[in-house]
Amino acid sequence: MTAADRVPPQHRVPVHRRAKVHRLPAIVDNLPGAVYRTQPTRYLIEHLDWMRRAGRADSTIKARTMALHFLALWLHGDPFDATSQQLDAWQSTLKPLIKMRHQTSLIRPYYRFVQDRGYRLDNPAALLPLPPAPRRLPRPISEERLMAAVAAARPRVLRWLLLAGWSGLRAAEIAGLTVESFAADGTGQVWARVMGKGSKEREVPVPAWCWELIEPALPASGPCWAREKGTGPVTAQHVSQLCNDYLRSQGMSDTFHALRHRAATETLHATGGDLRAVQDLLGHSNLGTLHVYTRVRPGTLAGAVAALGRPTDELR
Repeated sequence: MTAADRVPPQHRVPVHRRAKVHRLPAIVDNLPGAVYRTQPTRYLIEHLDWMRRAGRADSTIKARTMALHFLALWLHGDPFDATSQQLDAWQSTLKPLIKMRHQTSLIRPYYRFVQDRGYRLDNPAALLPLPPAPRRLPRPISEERLMAAVAAARPRVLRWLLLAGWSGLRAAEIAGLTVESFAADGTGQVWARVMGKGSKEREVPVPAWCWELIEPALPASGPCWAREKGTGPVTAQHVSQLCNDYLRSQGMSDTFHALRHRAATETLHATGGDLRAVQDLLGHSNLGTLHVYTRVRPGTLAGAVAALGRPTDELR
């Protein structure tokens, strides 16, 4: 007796109504996100291949694949055939606005692609509104809490705190470091070559006193940080979770990413407000995103407005 035979007749799905399993051509087996493509979406394979050739990040390709997959589930059909009215109805189900913005920004390029290629005459996503990105205040960890955190951290976590708080590295960038990523210039300054978001490579300085604490623990070659349990290098999630758990254990509500905010804020003040220096440190393509990372010290702002010109005559 098979598993299907054990299902009561009244609960069996008629053969003609069962979902078909769509096999993808072998040429796309190596495309990021291939494992997620369980719903048929016409021209998705071509679009993903175009994204790869255009240099889009693997994470972006996977996210778009997943977004179209869930859109297909909502539509109960192929997203290629969606109408503008259907996409309006789908977008109305996305809450909060930050989710609406994220999901909308993921599916719109697919429809632009199929229209540009002549596969569709119209673009049903063209009039979907894109909510503005939320403007949040930067939340750098305070100097007092940061110094307390590094003073009590065990060596493994300490090195990650230093790279985030003084060199502004993301958890993924720290996890991806190899011994070969570090090199000293003619002055002895150590630089770390990291691969940031969007496969953008940059070099960031590592303070000498930080390097003195980091270098002794590095292996002769290869990945800098091996897993404490299992084999292979650590992942971004491992770095982030371990550091977040440590900060919480110290009674701090700050996240590990707040150390990157701190590095940006302190670099801004140390350079006299040089936004390009902060941009190079963080690896952001757009200067406009720096407001999320850099915070003007209240004392600086208060001193600035107090120094503004004032009337010479007495006011009543």
